[in-house]
Amino acid sequence: MNFLNFKKVLCISAHPDDAEYGMLGSMIKCRKTKFDVAVLSNGGDYDETTGERRRSECRGIWSNLDNVNGNFVDSIHIKDNTEDGWINKIENKYNIDEYDVIFTTPYLDSHFEHRIANKISWALIRNSRCGLITYKAPSTSENWKPNYYISIDDFLSRKRIMLENFKSQKDKSYFKVDSINAFHSNYTGSKIGISYVEHFKIERVFG
Repeated sequence: MNFLNFKKVLCISAHPDDAEYGMLGSMIKCRKTKFDVAVLSNGGDYDETTGERRRSECRGIWSNLDNVNGNFVDSIHIKDNTEDGWINKIENKYNIDEYDVIFTTPYLDSHFEHRIANKISWALIRNSRCGLITYKAPSTSENWKPNYYISIDDFLSRKRIMLENFKSQKDKSYFKVDSINAFHSNYTGSKIGISYVEHFKIERVFG
């Protein structure tokens, strides 16, 4: 199946594992959609796990999905480049008009680098028909309200196994099995027989 009717989408990730944690189940499920993942850094500033190891972990995920192609736009921290500098780098690497939509983290997020990725994504679509969809991350604010859900009941187990590839993050609380399950739970979905979902907000889409 496709994610909505999209043939090709671009995922802007502030860090290695952002898009994978937030929407890997949808990537697995929606095999007819091509997902290009653009990662803007080696990891978070002041995070001792930041570096080539995290890049390698991401590549291990991408190599297991034939509809996912990932690249690292740069190897520096996000704050080490200006907003217009990032836009120039991304536009030199990707033709935004080729994509149906950009996925990124919400602006309503407690992680400042996620907010930067959101601002960059809006700027990238300023002169394009390309849409924008945000996805829930572990640091997303409760004030952010999703309006689209992908059921991953049949895919969460595989997603959990694939997330184990991020061995550098295994001590983070949100990589624990109970936390992963809770992250994907949705009360409204549970009432109609859907146990686990990935959460999205359609910000702008042209039909």
